Amino acid sequence: MKTYAVYSGLEALQQASRTRRWLDLPEVAATLDEVSGYLSEATGRQEDIATFLRENARPHRADMDRLFIAHTAMQVGISRAVMRRTRVDGLAGCSMGDLARAAVSGATTLRQMIGIVWHLAQYRHLSPPGELATVRPVEGLFDDRQMEWLRGTGVSLSLWSERYGALAGSSEVIDALKPRGREFGLKISQLYPYPFHSELMRPVAESIRGLISGWDVRPPAIPVYSSVFLRPIVTADDVREEALAGASNPVQWFETIRNLRNEYGVTRIINIGPTDTITAWIPQSAEFSDVEVVEAWDLCGADVAEGCAA
Repeated sequence: MKTYAVYSGLEALQQASRTRRWLDLPEVAATLDEVSGYLSEATGRQEDIATFLRENARPHRADMDRLFIAHTAMQVGISRAVMRRTRVDGLAGCSMGDLARAAVSGATTLRQMIGIVWHLAQYRHLSPPGELATVRPVEGLFDDRQMEWLRGTGVSLSLWSERYGALAGSSEVIDALKPRGREFGLKISQLYPYPFHSELMRPVAESIRGLISGWDVRPPAIPVYSSVFLRPIVTADDVREEALAGASNPVQWFETIRNLRNEYGVTRIINIGPTDTITAWIPQSAEFSDVEVVEAWDLCGADVAEGCAA
């Protein structure tokens, strides 16, 4: 049995109760303090990510820039706690979760990764207007007819599970798809007012190239599987290329879980969270009945008072 830790995107911080319960765990608190220092260097003002999360039940509405930073900091802190408690054989992530995953793998330092995350937050406005929109069947799972239509729209499609996906592109194009989508029994709703995971984000991705070209990026110290490339990330060049591709390429999360199980023998998944948006569907899927999902909180929550000691 192999165990992989998995990292979700920005939606990981959209449930305040799940986020705030971690803030007093020593590893998480220390990581938030560390990252607050890095962010303070970038902004020239005193930053406090833990206070930002305590004071904002919906951080994505309060300050998207600091949400980016808080997301990476939380996931790295939780990972530090989890890895003191249990064995982890590899890592996989999706969307912004790939950035925390890269830092946890040792491919970059946390300081370097916070530099990339802050750059993405500041430069996301370089993309033309657009959006990332969720797409779901009104009932049940995606069927063959719905998937054929979605793949034929020409819009970037990320598939998260058997019942949840995302379309990314210009708002005009996505709005035009909604009536036809309803005819196919699909509901399409805006998630973020930025076209994450589409070619419209290419200017943002290219702006990162100069930032990381001179960095001492290292091969991951622990196996990493990419939901962008659907293959392992092995070399430093792999790390750099995925960092560039992640902003503008669709996420293939459903296929990632399938490949990890079928090709790499992964039957235990630790959800770093804090929310369970990318793992809640797995126990409900007949295809993955042999895959166990463990919440990071279940490994560490009882130790909030004193840290996640083995």
